[in-house]
This record gives sequence, C-alpha cells and structure tokens, in this order.
Amino acid sequence: MINRSTQPLSIAPMKSCADTSKMLVRVIVIILCWMACSVASFAPIRIPFQRRSGQDVNIPNTLNFRAIRPSRNEKQLQMTEEKEEGSVVGAALLFAGTAVGAGMLALPAETAPAGLVPSETILLLCWAFTYVTSLVTLEASWFVGQTDEAGGSGFLSITKKALGPVGEGVCALLFWFLLSAIIVAYTSEGGELVVQAVLDFSKAQISPVVGCTAFMAFFGSLAVSGTQRLDLMNRVLVAGFLGAFLGLAGIGLPEIDLGLLSRADWGAVYPTCISVGILSFGAQNVVPTLLQYLGGDPIRTRRAVLVGSLIPLVMYTIWEAVFLGNVPWDADAIGNKMEVVTAFGDTGGPIVKDMVEVFSACAIGSSMAGASVSLVDFFQDAISTLEKDEAATGLTKRLLAAALALGPPLGLACAFPNAFLSALENAGLIGGVSLYGLLPALSVINLREYGEAMPGRLSGGTITLYAIISISAALVLPELVRLAGGIFW
Repeated sequence: MINRSTQPLSIAPMKSCADTSKMLVRVIVIILCWMACSVASFAPIRIPFQRRSGQDVNIPNTLNFRAIRPSRNEKQLQMTEEKEEGSVVGAALLFAGTAVGAGMLALPAETAPAGLVPSETILLLCWAFTYVTSLVTLEASWFVGQTDEAGGSGFLSITKKALGPVGEGVCALLFWFLLSAIIVAYTSEGGELVVQAVLDFSKAQISPVVGCTAFMAFFGSLAVSGTQRLDLMNRVLVAGFLGAFLGLAGIGLPEIDLGLLSRADWGAVYPTCISVGILSFGAQNVVPTLLQYLGGDPIRTRRAVLVGSLIPLVMYTIWEAVFLGNVPWDADAIGNKMEVVTAFGDTGGPIVKDMVEVFSACAIGSSMAGASVSLVDFFQDAISTLEKDEAATGLTKRLLAAALALGPPLGLACAFPNAFLSALENAGLIGGVSLYGLLPALSVINLREYGEAMPGRLSGGTITLYAIISISAALVLPELVRLAGGIFW
C-alpha cells in the first residue's frame, strides 16, 4: 500500500524485505556496470557510416540517423539483393521502442500541475499529432523511394527532393538542434544520477560537473566504439526500464486515490505538457526505415505505425494515473518539478523508491545510448562528405565527430545542471514539431505533383496538409517569440 503521509510505508516482512530489495537493486546495478565493461572489452569495433569504405551501416533504433538518410552503399545493397518483407508486429515494436524512453520520466513532472484529465487529453492529442504526421512522413518517404532509386528515402533525402538544398539544410539544422537539446537533457539528469550513486555507495560527494562528465564519457566511448557494444548495453537498460515500469504500475495502480485525480488546471498544459508529450511520442524519424523493412508496402507500414503509436499511449496513460493518483501536487511545497518523481518513491517506501531509481537510470541510459550514437553518426557523415583528405583513419574521424557532437552538449549540461526539463521542453516544441510536423507536410505538398497517389495515404487532400502546417506553426511561433524575448529584452 502507498503511504501518502510523511512516514514511508513498511512492507511485510518489513525491514528484511526492504533490506533485501535494496541489496538486490545494488547488485543489479553492479552487474550492469560489469556487463558494460565486459562488452567494451570483447566486442569488435565497427565504425558506422563509412561511405567511402563500403562497410555496412548499423545504427540503433532510437533516433537513428539511418532513418534520416540511408547511405548510398546501403541503398545499392538493397537494390541488388532480394527484398525480404518484415512483420507488421516487428515494425510496430520498433516504432514503440523508438518513442518510449526518458521522455516518460519527464511526463509526471510536467503534467502534475495540470492534473490527470487535462494531461490525458493532451497526451491523446499528442498521439494524434504523431500518428497523422507519421502518415505524412510515410507518404513523403514513399514518393521519394518511387522517384529516386539511387538515393535514400529518409528525412534529408525527402527535403532535398521536395524543398531543394535549402530545405535539406534546414532539416539538418533541426535534426542537430533536436538531438543536441535531448543530449543536454539526458546528460544533465544522468549527471545527477551519477552524483547520487556515488553518494549512496561510497558516501563521497562529487560535483555535478564531474557527474555529467563521467556520464558523457561512458556513453561517448560506446558511441565511438561502434553499435554492437552499445546495442547489447541498450538491451540490458531497456529490460531494466520495462521491468521497473511493470513493478511500479503493479504497486501503484491499486493504491490510486481518486480524489487526487479530480484536480484540473487547463492553463498549465501549454507549453510544457504539449512539448514533452510530443517529444515522448516522437518516432516519425523511424518511419522511412519501417517502410523499407516492410518491403515498401505503405498499407502494412500504416498499420505498424498505428499499433506502434498506441503502445506508448497505453503505457503513458497508466504511468500518469500511477503518479498523479498517488502523489499530491502542492505548488508551494514543490520547488523543482522533478521532485514529483522522487516523491512517489518517498511515499511508497524502500521498494518503490529503489524501483524509481532503477527506472530513472535505465530510461535515461537507454535514451542517451541511441541519441548519442545518432548525433555522432550525423557529424561523421558530414565530415566524410566535406573532407577530401583520405589519409585520416576511420577511428580518427569517429573521435573528431564525437568531440564535435558531444562536446557542446556536455558544456551546456555542466553549465546548467538542472536543465533536464527545460531542454526537453525546447526540444519538443521547436525541434520536434518543426522537424516532424512542418517539413514533411511542406514536402508532400510538392511531391504530390510528381506521381500517382500513395495507397492508404492520409485523407483530406491538401487541406489536411495545410491544417498540419497551421497547427505546427501555431505551436512553434509563440515559443520562438518567447525565447527571442528572453534573449533580446
């Protein structure tokens, strides 16, 4: 039972059970660290995105750059080999796995001021935005795949084909902004987790700068070494993430206080709830990969997107009910909104507190794994394209790409150690809506002039596309004005 008083819950067999749980969690953390070191010691190095060497590309699912622009070698390989169609279930799980991550950790913190009904309503609207814009992205990717057999069908290829070099440049800039803001958020929160872990295990106090640096160094080394090591580590983190979620849901759902769910403040939903909600569902970047995985079949891809987007909607609905139904919201008592997350552990007793810590660490780690390697791949691809000198080795380019990609986010995270929520807020509205809402809709308006209609495309014609553009602009422009006002006035 969740105890909402100041005294934590005692769970039979009380002390022995709590001590055993805490010891078990610490053993799991030690095993995870050992596995990470073991993976780093025996896995072979694979440097992704070596266009000139002809090696194959292997990028993790989460925010992968392969979905932004597949390499020419990969496209040619797909053209020469017999195409094998994947399953709709597998594609749906890939979409869901890309969406679910550390944004889930920020949801209760950002939605707590609004209450359950406004929060769930916004999440439903964010899901609808994700599903509709995913279908627009699917149509754009399908058009480019039909008309440009030699190129890719990811976001950069779409914008270059439909909007020209300027559109491609804007897409690249938005992709860089989105991933950089996300990495700043993850590094900031990850640094705090490192600081707390050191304090719990050794009773030593380290600065947030040291924590952020250690966190970035770990995942940066995985991003440099290649995706095989990172993929194995990511699977362990995702397993811990899902296990902790199921445990917290199983404990928290029966203890929900319906009185806490009745509070509603609709004025608190914009911009924070909408921004983090859109970011939490964001998996449009993987749609081009799903289309290729399903043999270029847009009907099956549409089904996969529908099922894959409903999975995080169900998870977030349960997650919101568990937190907002067990943790009272008091704006005067709570200074930092992330205290809502820790408060659930404090009111639930030692077992729940340990589960929250495991959930936080695994959610941040799994999301950071995909985001960091994607941004490093992005910079390495740019270096390989611009650099004429063939003397530099693949590892040298990889290290340079990692420094350029991860250095600035690390500096910002160290300078602003509490930037987790603010960075995600800016990433969701400015980066996510612009990249996944505006650009695909603008691209499809132009691409529809080139060929026949895609089977199963979004209904409503051009009016629907202009509606998406208008909604996206209405979400982004006020936030841009607000940020500009904070900078210049």
